[in-house]
Amino acid sequence: MKGEFEDLDQQVRHAVATALTDKQREAIELFFFEGLSQSEIARKLGVSQQVIQKRIYGANRGGVVIGGALARLREALAHLVTS
Repeated sequence: MKGEFEDLDQQVRHAVATALTDKQREAIELFFFEGLSQSEIARKLGVSQQVIQKRIYGANRGGVVIGGALARLREALAHLVTS
């Protein structure tokens, strides 16, 4: 079981490293892996909290979420989901 989690962790980290822009990757790593809040990340990077939200969750354009790191990761890791 431990090996499965390590493999999953490796796949997630690989997806973070390859599927995201540098700015998205930085926000995701600080938010999920280092546990910083959106406001802490914004202060650390010198941008607004709204910018951080868009980097992580994407922008809603006409009811369709586009460009967010989580959407890109979901797509990159879709092969891990079983029906």
